[in-house]
Amino acid sequence: MNADETRPILLVGAGGQLGRELAPRLARIGRTVAATRSDVDLERPADIRAFVAHVRPALVVNAAAYTAVDDAERDVARCTRLNADAPAVLAEASMRLGAPLVHFSTNYVFDGTKDGAYTEDDAPSPSSVYGATKLAGERHVAGANPRHLILRTAAVYGRHGRNFMNRILELAREREELRVVDDQYIAPTPAWLLADAAVKVIARLSDAAVPSGVFHVTTRGATSWYAFAERILAADLDRGAQRVRSLVPVPTTEFPTPARRPANGVLDVTKFERSFHRSLPEWKVALTQTVAGTESWS
Repeated sequence: MNADETRPILLVGAGGQLGRELAPRLARIGRTVAATRSDVDLERPADIRAFVAHVRPALVVNAAAYTAVDDAERDVARCTRLNADAPAVLAEASMRLGAPLVHFSTNYVFDGTKDGAYTEDDAPSPSSVYGATKLAGERHVAGANPRHLILRTAAVYGRHGRNFMNRILELAREREELRVVDDQYIAPTPAWLLADAAVKVIARLSDAAVPSGVFHVTTRGATSWYAFAERILAADLDRGAQRVRSLVPVPTTEFPTPARRPANGVLDVTKFERSFHRSLPEWKVALTQTVAGTESWS
């Protein structure tokens, strides 16, 4: 997976939560073109092909996605264009240039019924439009560009953007009681950690030993959304501003949603750690670093 250093890295989706973390990190390892939706319309295949041909990247990193899980149930066509069709075109266009493609996916490709963490060898079985389109995107990428890395993750959050951590902190300043689901399990993963992990791999792309394929990248351990919220409130640096007095665990049935959530969304990260010789942090450690702004993966 050698990359030509005279050609840039193309980051697609630079304006999103993950893209904002990736852009400065990629810039440290090579000249980077950070493209947002104002630069390229990912719902228009011709625009994608023309943009990639113009940039002539040595590497493409796709951090763009339709992530509104519930809206996807009503907006199937647009979700499909962004999560399945656009990655297919990026894979084809990057393949023509001999450029590897790094693509991000999700634990929603699994239905969440397994006992224990999902490995890369487990058969996907999505139970939502979002999960199905992300799985289609994975398969298009793998089929069109053999020089690919697909990094599946889960429950991405951070200090910037719309995510579970920021929503909990916002609601804690507005309400005296919060009710949070306690029967869905995940390994919450900060966007900065996912970006760090991806860039550590990308920096080694000149190493012929770097494999292609699917890798799971999350924090270690597992927690419920309720316990995650509990930890967020405890870690809040401005606890005096909180109005919340009661955090109540509730079952999924109390919060019916258009899209079905996996009860078990935990991914096994052993393959990533063994392949790239790096241990991922435990979720509580990563959360503390995120809230405090002391983001570091050593």
